[in-house]
Amino acid sequence: MNIVAILFGERLSLRRTLVLNIILALLICVALATTILIKEFYEHLAENLEDALSQEAQEIMGQINPGVEGFGLNPDAVRFRGTKGTYRYTVFNHTGRPVLGNEASEDIKQQLLALKPNAPELVELPAGRIGVGLRGKAMTSDFYVLASTFPLVSEKTKFALLMHEIKEEVKWILLAFAAIISAAMLAARRALNPLKPILRQAQDIGPTDANKRLSTDALPSEIAPLIVAVNGAFDRLEKGYQAQRDFSSNVAHEIRTPLAVLRSSIEAIDDPDLKKTISEDVHRLDRMFEQMIDLSRADALGKSSHEDIDLYHLAVDQATDMGMDAIRAGKSLAVTGQLKSHTVGNKGLLSIALGNLIRNALIYSPKGTEVEIEVLTNPAGWKVMDRGAGVPDDLKSVLFDRFHRGAAINQKNSGSGIGLAIVKSVADAHDAQVRIQDRLDGGSVFVFTFST
Repeated sequence: MNIVAILFGERLSLRRTLVLNIILALLICVALATTILIKEFYEHLAENLEDALSQEAQEIMGQINPGVEGFGLNPDAVRFRGTKGTYRYTVFNHTGRPVLGNEASEDIKQQLLALKPNAPELVELPAGRIGVGLRGKAMTSDFYVLASTFPLVSEKTKFALLMHEIKEEVKWILLAFAAIISAAMLAARRALNPLKPILRQAQDIGPTDANKRLSTDALPSEIAPLIVAVNGAFDRLEKGYQAQRDFSSNVAHEIRTPLAVLRSSIEAIDDPDLKKTISEDVHRLDRMFEQMIDLSRADALGKSSHEDIDLYHLAVDQATDMGMDAIRAGKSLAVTGQLKSHTVGNKGLLSIALGNLIRNALIYSPKGTEVEIEVLTNPAGWKVMDRGAGVPDDLKSVLFDRFHRGAAINQKNSGSGIGLAIVKSVADAHDAQVRIQDRLDGGSVFVFTFST
């Protein structure tokens, strides 16, 4: 899982959607705030400049010392004579005559002489420039300081001032942005926390717990209607599942009784050939019925019925149970492979699946051959290997379909077409894989492996 998925959730997840929507709203707010900031900056630029110039004038006034050459100021400094600074400064004596700097005119003089002591005021300057004058005392003499913008405040200068203001605030903006993103991720995580119990409840519902329902307690009001609708779907599924179980039970009762009567009636038949033929047909019909019940069980398997399975012992048990059938058919069974191999699953259905693979191998193996059951690990599973005619490539993918027996399988040995379908259903219920391979020197290999 990459860092983006860890922080913001999987692609198309509700968590990522919530976080991204919050961030999008934040970006819109930032863009709006920036627009307002720029607008306010330009609206108050003159006011800001006036404040800045007032501070500059007060600073110059505080440095004036009449008892020192140059009044304690450097008359050659850029701030008094240069043309590269943002501001220009001029100091006037009590008569309004400039003694430092060269920002002087009769109009400026008259405005300065009208100033009140220690009260900075705007002074009108030519070419749209801004100036602030300040009257103050140094020792016993009156002095006037004029702080003015220089050169003319252009759009470039305004932009520079704006960028300066933004740089002053950028660290706080970044800190606020990081804090809001963190809050967005925390808010999304907390908003989705009520769904975790629902997930656990849903995972526990299976065929043996079909009456369970998802709780709507502590759920957000937007999610609760969905859970109510899901519970309604569970109600309908439970009714259908119950109807299926009732049907299977009724079929078991209705069919097994006449089959038992039929077996008893067969014993009264004198013709040995006819008796054998009918007995085989009844046995095939009984076996088909059992397989249909097994298939229904495999389709309805729930993980709540899973337990730890020792695959080697299960293989040995199946080989032992089917050993006499193999001997009667003139064949043998062997269990090989790993002595320790485990998985989690439904023991009863896995026994049925492995038994069907072994039975299938015994049916199509020649007399005098051996069917080998190899126990696997990493991944865990089995291989059931025979010495039959093999399975054509075009049948390997469809042989597990229900009621598909394949045109190449002779009719004498053909079954109901359900046995391998049961194997596939059991494999699907366990997230396992089942496939057919060719065996070296002839025969087939049926491989049943678990993903974990």
